[in-house]
Amino acid sequence: MRTSTSTHSIKLWRAPDVMDAVMLKGEFVGHRYPPHAHDTHCLAVVTGGAVAVEVKGQRRVCRRGDVIVVDAGVVHSGAAAGEGRWKMRVEHVQPLALASYCETLGIRRRERFDAKSPFIVDTDLAKHLYGINWCSEVDDDRFKRSEALACAVLGLYARHASSAGDLPKVRAEPALVQAVKHRLLEDLNARPTLSTLADEYCVTPFVLLRAFVRETGLSPHAFMQQERVRRAMQLLREGASIAQVGARTGFADQSHFTRVFKQQTGVTPKLYRAAFR
Repeated sequence: MRTSTSTHSIKLWRAPDVMDAVMLKGEFVGHRYPPHAHDTHCLAVVTGGAVAVEVKGQRRVCRRGDVIVVDAGVVHSGAAAGEGRWKMRVEHVQPLALASYCETLGIRRRERFDAKSPFIVDTDLAKHLYGINWCSEVDDDRFKRSEALACAVLGLYARHASSAGDLPKVRAEPALVQAVKHRLLEDLNARPTLSTLADEYCVTPFVLLRAFVRETGLSPHAFMQQERVRRAMQLLREGASIAQVGARTGFADQSHFTRVFKQQTGVTPKLYRAAFR
């Protein structure tokens, strides 16, 4: 989206591993976007404040957690609402890049999202879009963002597209899931992505993700994080240092280890370790 002098702060960057999208993180004060259209698809999640958006005659005041999906060529406008300030994270994606990614994912090639409504309330979708953008900004965990991207695109097509429900059917794959679980447990320091993991087992990322979630209730990345934390808890109980544990269980650094450990256990590694001393 275009910027103006009323923009409080904005950051733009390119994300080659996220459909070569242009990412935006912005905070806007008293800003107004006049009616305009992009040559890219716009996937936005509001992260604070309120913004009044109009798309094809539909107007909505969007707030934290709301998702806005505008296909390329669709005219839309936006202006500050409420207290005159809003924050958002956005992915701008070229139609041909989306089509290519759909083929890579293992679903029908599509150049548009064709959402039933541009305004979407979907907690999981918002979480995945935010995760893609944040992980890309700080270059965090390629496995996580590759999986979040797949979940976001599949979620849009499965739950919100005009042609919802035409995704391929995936049968139960217990042998595949067991093999992938063994592969992830074997090397907690591995750095796969959803695509590279799927390639190892000669399936599409779509099949791997759907089969794994159906069998375990977790995505491959969530399973790996769970097992990293379980192994870390064991090592901490045995008296290993926090720095050693983070390195031995595959976390990028100590802050990453602490963040994930606290998310899953409710306490920091330091507090957990102290309980067993």
